[in-house]
Order: sequence, then structure tokens, then C-alpha cells
Amino acid sequence: MRSLLLIHLKYLVKRKREFLLVGFSLVLTILLLSIALSLLRIIGQPFDITFTNLKASEILLLFDNRNDDKDKITQWFSKQDEVLGASAPSPYIMVNAPLIHGEREIDLSVQLTEHNTGHLTQDQTRILKGASREHPDHGEIWLPSHFERSFDLQLGDTLGLSINGALQQLRISAFVVDPHYLSAIFNPTRAWVAPGELPFLAPLSELNNNMMGIRLKDKNQLDAFWKRFNENFEYSGKSLQYPLFKRAFTSFYTLLSSVLMIFSVMGLLISLLIINHTISSHVFSDYKQIGVLKGVGFTPGNMVTLYLMQMSFLALLALPLGLFVSWFVVRAVVNWITEPMGIPDFTYDLTTPVLVSFGITLFLIFAVSFFSARKAGLVKPVEAIRNSFQRKGGRSRKASKAFSSLWLPLSLLLGGRFLNSQRRNLVLMGINMAGIVFVVIFCVNIANSFDKIHTDRTAWGFDKADVVVNRNSSVVLALKHGQLMEMLRKYNNKIRTITPYNYTNLFLLSQDNKAVKEIQGKVYSGTISKTGLENIIGNHPVSDDEISLCIGTAQEFGKQIGDEVAVFIEGQNKVFTITGIYQDVGNFGQGFRLQEEALLALNPLFEPRFYGLELYPNVERDEFRLRLENQFGETIRTELGVEERKSMVSMVMNIRIAVFTISLFFVLVLVLIIYNDQNIYIQQNKISFVKLKSLGFTVKNLRMILLWKTLLNLVLGMSIGIPLSLWLGPKIMNILTADIGLVRFPFIPSPIGMIVSIVVLFVLGALSVWFAAAALRKLNFRIISNL
Repeated sequence: MRSLLLIHLKYLVKRKREFLLVGFSLVLTILLLSIALSLLRIIGQPFDITFTNLKASEILLLFDNRNDDKDKITQWFSKQDEVLGASAPSPYIMVNAPLIHGEREIDLSVQLTEHNTGHLTQDQTRILKGASREHPDHGEIWLPSHFERSFDLQLGDTLGLSINGALQQLRISAFVVDPHYLSAIFNPTRAWVAPGELPFLAPLSELNNNMMGIRLKDKNQLDAFWKRFNENFEYSGKSLQYPLFKRAFTSFYTLLSSVLMIFSVMGLLISLLIINHTISSHVFSDYKQIGVLKGVGFTPGNMVTLYLMQMSFLALLALPLGLFVSWFVVRAVVNWITEPMGIPDFTYDLTTPVLVSFGITLFLIFAVSFFSARKAGLVKPVEAIRNSFQRKGGRSRKASKAFSSLWLPLSLLLGGRFLNSQRRNLVLMGINMAGIVFVVIFCVNIANSFDKIHTDRTAWGFDKADVVVNRNSSVVLALKHGQLMEMLRKYNNKIRTITPYNYTNLFLLSQDNKAVKEIQGKVYSGTISKTGLENIIGNHPVSDDEISLCIGTAQEFGKQIGDEVAVFIEGQNKVFTITGIYQDVGNFGQGFRLQEEALLALNPLFEPRFYGLELYPNVERDEFRLRLENQFGETIRTELGVEERKSMVSMVMNIRIAVFTISLFFVLVLVLIIYNDQNIYIQQNKISFVKLKSLGFTVKNLRMILLWKTLLNLVLGMSIGIPLSLWLGPKIMNILTADIGLVRFPFIPSPIGMIVSIVVLFVLGALSVWFAAAALRKLNFRIISNL
């Protein structure tokens, strides 16, 4: 055992550069795998802790007390055994116009809600920054904590809110943790004002909206409980429920963790190939030494153990180091997530993801190392001592002919022959390079796909509208639908298309006409295809008995094209035929689309309130928005499309940064792989290089041979990795984004990005070869005499 240990230490010192590559690849692999598993395990915990600690309601009811009796609703909920608490209805008003901060606008709608005494015991808020008080004071506003980070707001700043045509000024006195609106994705979001503040901001006649929270003893009973409520009430308001709140918070982090998981699997496969290649190369280089050691009594098991000891030593150094680094990375990410949530002393257990990632990686390292090291046990001592070097695999005659052309440079011809002479090495290096090229091209195209959400918006479920006009029906001299349409049509030199629509809710019914689930959808006036929206399957609804469903809704209820769906809408039961199924990331795959005729048949007074305006390319969007607001005053409000809002832009930027960072890691691995491979190749073929030197080849000539050999291998890897990435990349993203409503991810390759990436890989690969080939200077004729 002592002799094995001494030889082991000698090899570690002698081949430190090669082992450094193996160690780095293992650190990267365990780092990505551990981060992905850790985030997938704990990402929902901050939300659940905050939701529980602040006694948040699993159901939020938003209703107009002119249509729904708040006293009866409160009384019914209070009597139910499943209910832990039913809050008193709190009045609120919607502020749909952009918020004014100094000279800039914040395109976000706000549900301005009175913070009353009931919120001290249910649906609490935690003050993150600001004076600790039970309620805001008169003239103050409390904002969700993510406002500070997203919109660069500070305590004491004044925020202007356009209410009833007047600009109301409120001072920001606190940033709070609101358990229902932890995610910046929500629009509208909620802000709090003092008890009794709303009558100072709007007439009493307009204070008809109420918010009510229902807290359950067991959130797992939510669906059955909500179904029973709809069986007892003809509720016409809206409801927001626990799954939506949690999904909005976790969806981005879950997607990012899943992408990391894919990359960690790719990294693990590449690391295992590197280990296999390294051990095989060492067995080849040590062929004579293995024969000598066997001749003095070493058994085949001793030789296998020797190479296992090398990889085990590296694994036991690299894996803990990777896990140690991952702990800091996970901690930094979790702190970044929980900072706007204000969770005191948030603790989490990473034991399971750490043990799983360590155990899986270590087992695969041992398995691959053992499989590769078995060749050392099969070496015959007499043959090894006599021949000094193991015979290489034969070269391909067809490939040899390809590198026999007289018009090709000699260095290229020799580089091709050298590459062809070791077909096993060619395959292993080709696979490694193909895997890394796959990851890099995948990262480039994914970043580009998310970046193109602004130009390819219809593929994400957004229409082509550059500006959305919201017709205000609450003002005294409100515009009618026809009047506004007539005025907007006068801008025919600026507006390409006008798409009137409105939002409405319906309840899906079971076979016995019991409400099962409430969903929100859009009702369009005019041809839906003009919006640019498409269906995954089928067509848009045309007649008054047709409907198209979002993919999440269709999958949840097992609906297909041609099926009928029974709903409760506008106070009536109605059966629609499904004509299309579409995807939409805006509501996490839930929703529906109807034609205006369907609503007019149920409610003759129905009119659109929203108008999507697609502008001509030469029209300045912000200037045109300002012009409309100046012309129409308080009768309209304008806003940007969902994909242009800051929360969506921030999410896209975070994804781009993440995939760019990961791609850099893999590029570094590629550089180290090429550098290591050249060192090994020079050691294995030093006699051939000495012979070439004797024929007059300079070090520069030999470098060019190695350069051509590597570039040809890189071309092989790219010819596999690039098509594979373009084919498999969209399929991977389809799986990863299905949870947020995208079963056909809008994968948009970036030709320029791919060309730049290819050039960078070639340049870095060439530089790696050039520096590694410096070892050729040390080769001389004494090497032959020493053999």
C-alpha cells in the first residue's frame, strides 16, 4: 500500500496541469448541480414562511358592493368550519394611470387600499423601511418593498396618483412586505393608505370596491371550499388565490434553477468524458511503467487501484470545494430573494441537495474511473517492456485520403493525419467539444429569445399593441366606445391597427353545473387575427358560441379542439365549443378568448374598455402617448404592453446575465480541455515530433500542425454541437417553460451571436494550443536514446 501511495504522489506532481483540469471540471459540475438542487428545494420556503407569519389569506375577494352583498358574504364565510378567519371588507380604488415620480412615469396600476385595524391580525404587513406604526398617516402611502429596488424610490419621496382627473400627492412613509404581492410581476399591485383616507381622494359615490380576505385552516382544502362557495353564491367579483400568489413568486427562480440543472447534467457528462480520456491517456503513456510494475509483483488490482486513487484524491478535493463555493452562491441568491421580504433569521437545510449532488457525482466518478482503469490491469508485462508504447488504433484509409491532397498546406495535412491516427481520442475530444459548443450556442440563443420578447411578443401570448388605451367610464363626461373609436381612427397615419377588447371572468362548470374554477379572459371586438395572436392548435373563435382556451386551462380540464365546455358567465349558464388552444405567459397558462358577439348575446350593454394600438414603426411611442393623454384628459389612461414593463425587462436581464455567466464557465473548461489534450498528445507522440525536428521542422511548424489538428477537431465538435443545440434547445425549453404557460417556447436563434461565439471559440482554442505547444521546445534527440 505504501508503494502505491508513493507512486500516486509522484504522478500527482508530474501531471499537476492535467489533474487541475479534471479538478476544475468537477468543481464546476458539483457547483451547478448543488446550486440547482438547493434552489429547487428551498425556493418556495421564503414565500410560505412570509405567508404564514403575516397570517395571509388564501383567498382574496375583490368585488363591487353594488353587485355583491358584502354582509351576506362575510356572514357565510364566518360560519364555515374550514375558515380560520374572514377579514372585514376594506374599500379600495384602482389607479390605472401611470404613477408620477418627479418628472418620470411609472407604468404600473395600483390597488389603493385602506389599511384598517383588521390588518393588524390578518393579512398583516411588515414594515421593512420606515417608521414602525400601525397604519399610514393621512397623506402617506405604504408601497411593496420591491418598489424600492425596481423603481429607485426612497422614503420621503412624493408619488403622484391620478384619481378622478386630479393628481393626488402622497408621501412614501414606508416600504412594506405584502404577503400577497411579493412578486414584481403582479400588475396591478397593492399599496396602502390610512384608514378613512379614500374619501379624501375620491367621491363616496365611487367607493364601491371592496377587498376581503379568507384565511383557511388547511390550504389543501381550497379548491373544494371555493367550489362550495360558488354553489351557494352567484358571485360576480374577482378572486385571487394562494396558488397564483406562490406561482408568481417562484416561477422565475424555478425556471432559472431548471436551466442550471440542464447545464449541470451537461457539465457532469463532460467531466466524466474528461476523466475517461485522462485515465486512458495515462494508461497509454505509462504503458512501459505498468509493465515494469507488474514485473516486480504488482497485481492487476493494484494497477486499477493506482488510477482510482488519483481520481478519488481529486474528487475528494474538488467536490467539497465546489460544495463550499455553492453554499456561498446559494446564500447570496437567497439573501437577494429574501431581502425585500424582511424574513428575520431565515434558515434553510441544504443537507439533502448537498448529499444527493455529492453522492451522485462521486459514484459516477468512481464508476467511470474504474471502467477506464481496467485497461491498466489488462496490460501484459513482457509486451509492455519490449514495445515501450502501446499500439494505437489504426487510421481510417478514407480519412487518410482526405488529407493526401497536394494543394493543401503540409501542416494541415499532417494535422489531419495526426488527428486521424488516434480515432478514440478524436471521438472523445469531439464529444467534449460538441457538448461545450452545445451549451454555449444554447445560452446565446436562449438569451436572444428572451431578449426578443419585445419584437416577437405574439409568440409569448401578448398582442402587437405598442400602447394600450384604457377608457375611463367613471368620469362625469365619459367617452362612449363609438366616440373614442372615431377619434382614434383620425390618427390613421400613426396607428396601424386598433384592437378593442375587455376583460371578463367566467366559471367553468362540472357536468352537474357546479362551478369548478374561475378564470379571467379577454373578449375581442373585431377579428382576433389582426392582433397577431396565434393558436397552438385550431382557430380563433368567430361566432357567439365559440371559445379558445389557454393551454394550461385546456390541459387541467382535459379539453381538446371540438369539445364543449360549460361555463357560468354574465349571470347565465352557457355552453361553448372550443375552436382553438393558445399559449400565454401573462397569466401562467390560464385564460380564454371570446368574440364580442358572445358577450353581446348575454349582455347587450357590453362595450370594450381597452384599446390596443399598434403604431407604425416611425412613430415615437412615448410622444404619442403624451399626445393622447393631453387630448383626451381624464377620459382615458394609457399604459405600455406587459412585455415592456420594468418587471418583465428586469426578469429578461437576469436570465441573460445567468446564462452568460454559465457559458463563460464552459468556455473556460473548453480552453483547459484543449490545453490539457495538447500536453498529453505531445508526451504520447514525442518520438514522432523529434523525428519531424530531425527532418527540418521548426517549433513553429510543429505548433501549426497541432493547431490544425485542434481546429479540425473543433470543427467536428461544432458540426455536431450547433445542429444539436438548434434541434434540442427548443425541446428543452418547451419542457422547462410549460409551467408558466409556454409549451412552444419562442426559440429565436441569433445568427450574429452564434457567429461571434464560434469565432471566440476558435480564437481561444487556437491560443490554448499555441501556449500548450511551447512544450515542443524541450523535445530533443536524447529522448530517443533514453527509451
